[in-house]
Amino acid sequence: MSAGRVEHRRGACPTLAAPMETGDGLLVRLTPKDGALTPTALAGLARAAAAFGNGILEVTARGNLQVRGLRRETLPAFSDAVDHFGIELREGLVIDLSPLSGLDPAEQGDARAMAEHVRAAVAAAGISAGLGPKVSVVISDAGAVPLDALKADLRLSAQGGGAWEVSLAGDSVQATRLGRTDAAGAAACAVDLLARIAARGRRARMADVLGDGLLSAGNLPRLDPLPAQAKSAARGLISDAARPAEIPLTDGTRALRLYLPFGVADAGMIAALCQAAADGGVRDLRPAPPRALIAVGLAAAAIGEFAAAVARLGFILDPADPRRAVSACPGAPACASGHIPARALAPQVAELLAPLLDGSVHVHVSGCAKGCAHPAPADLVIAGREARADGSSGGMDSAVVLVRHGTAAESGRVLALRDLLPALARLPVAAGGTGSERLARLDLAELPFAALET
Repeated sequence: MSAGRVEHRRGACPTLAAPMETGDGLLVRLTPKDGALTPTALAGLARAAAAFGNGILEVTARGNLQVRGLRRETLPAFSDAVDHFGIELREGLVIDLSPLSGLDPAEQGDARAMAEHVRAAVAAAGISAGLGPKVSVVISDAGAVPLDALKADLRLSAQGGGAWEVSLAGDSVQATRLGRTDAAGAAACAVDLLARIAARGRRARMADVLGDGLLSAGNLPRLDPLPAQAKSAARGLISDAARPAEIPLTDGTRALRLYLPFGVADAGMIAALCQAAADGGVRDLRPAPPRALIAVGLAAAAIGEFAAAVARLGFILDPADPRRAVSACPGAPACASGHIPARALAPQVAELLAPLLDGSVHVHVSGCAKGCAHPAPADLVIAGREARADGSSGGMDSAVVLVRHGTAAESGRVLALRDLLPALARLPVAAGGTGSERLARLDLAELPFAALET
């Protein structure tokens, strides 16, 4: 496996062959072909991340593994390490499915078989080259690992009894729902829909096809009408907050879901996890949405000791932990683009806002206006800015902007970084209602801090 070009375009997919240039070096996204890494392979990857990058590993909201801080001169050696540990990476059309597909007793359909069918049909149709790298398919088995929050061009959702629902362009709430059919019909429909994207060129997405009047075309594969039903919650924190960390598997073993604080762990933390996994008899570790690893193959008698060990290492076992409601990039000084230490601030922000973080609120702490950690709108954004209005910058006098229901690029209430945490500690949050409802009642113009001039 050899490293190739470096991507500079924002929005491109940072693969090992085409890493992304970021403020803290090159970023590589690694998705194991079969979704699993042995403890030995993951430990080796952590050592390579420390030797050839900055030692930071991330699991994204979509369940992809990322390594940060690589350099052009170290990229070939890192690529060799990936090969050395036998890590085969996913290539071609992005198809997201539960990492526990085939082992989950709660699943309502065979997502792995569906994914293989779709891949084979896409290849046979000769449309792979026409699909851009951002085009994605989500295949949900409705089991223990929810995929509701993952946006996709095409979504196939198992309904039980052999039925699959087909929907387009969005997460489980926003997507346009087309209808139901059996497994063969869903795969045929998927290829038909993907071909329509490919026909528009490699920059096209399903939203573009919908804009062309797809639903009135009248030539889709036959779908049965959908029954009336309430839409599920889209945010990953809501959809899995009540799910236990321990998951029974069909082979008689157990899995344990552990979340990375803010989606990040350093190489030492990962190496220690891998040692605990090897000691506890874990068969493999699987990156999972949102920002989690799932340890698979534990004996029932070993899971308690392993859970205690990973908790001591700093991994999160409680899905309702308020830190899970906060996204944060590395920020300064790790990232050259960062104006505030976003990831260092994130634990304090989570602690101060914990009364609001009940699963209905998502907070984004961003080092700059790019918003890499959470490009979508968040309920509350805290984003660094290049300089104060008086021209100074850096340190605790750096500027931050507070945005409600927006992105890191938007304008909002500006204040000095030194005032941020005291202001959050004194938020006038009224009692009653969900965290989202209580946040909505706040007027940022009345928050207790002296704002900088905008």
